[in-house]
Amino acid sequence: MKSAVDKIRWGTERRLEFIEFRLYWEGGVRRGDITEKFGVSTPQASADLGLYQKLAAGNLVYDSSEKRYVSTEDFKPIFLDLKADSYLAHLHDASGDRVRLTDSWMGEVPSTALMPVPNRRVKSDVLRALIRAIREKRSIEILYQSMNKENLDKAWRWVSPHSLVNDGARWHVRAFCHNRRDFRDFLLSRCDATKSFGEAESDIDNDVAWNELFEVQLHPNPSLNEVQRRGVMEDYEMENGNLSIFIKKALLFYFEKNLRLDVPDVKGNPAATPLKILNYEEFKIAMSQS
Repeated sequence: MKSAVDKIRWGTERRLEFIEFRLYWEGGVRRGDITEKFGVSTPQASADLGLYQKLAAGNLVYDSSEKRYVSTEDFKPIFLDLKADSYLAHLHDASGDRVRLTDSWMGEVPSTALMPVPNRRVKSDVLRALIRAIREKRSIEILYQSMNKENLDKAWRWVSPHSLVNDGARWHVRAFCHNRRDFRDFLLSRCDATKSFGEAESDIDNDVAWNELFEVQLHPNPSLNEVQRRGVMEDYEMENGNLSIFIKKALLFYFEKNLRLDVPDVKGNPAATPLKILNYEEFKIAMSQS
């Protein structure tokens, strides 16, 4: 038998999730918050609050002095997984100056600063064509700016793309290169134009480095003192001093660069490189296969 929550319509459930988000992270919610965010009537907002109170009576009470519903000390979420990552994702979206994908649920945005990262140009028509090639499992001819010292000129090349990849700062397209006869990552900002579509010469099933996972085992830098090592273990929620992460072999290079795992110890300052790869030799072998 379905519970009362399971029977709620999607639109209503979204508003109840919003109520829960505001209660938990901002301490309270008003009817006006709901009408403003979702464009519903005041009676509908009142009904939503009434329904939430019926489903989670111990989560909120009405504060007449503040004229809003406030969360209680016994608050227990029933709609959302209220992890810190969720709030920080909303905060990142609300604080940035780039295109926002969703309407932030935040009402009160704390003072926040985001590290400015230079935008890399990606042409919409090129991206659209690449997405089409991926969707239709076809090859496509792209005008690509290589950074190979032997050939710095833009050149047309055929590729069979199957996925988009973000390395933490840049977007790539993962594709089978018809010239090199292997799978490579092509930086989207260097794809200047596209021409013809054709038959794909390989597909995602043949990309071994994409389909195979490698277990990276991280541990605190052995050069850290005991207090520092405990701090690193707590930061990364390590168990028994280790943290295992399964990563596509095709992404190991980016993983190593982003976490500065390739940086040698700074003399006298091991805290500058707090993480090390426990299975480093196996890691290097797996990365060479990507």
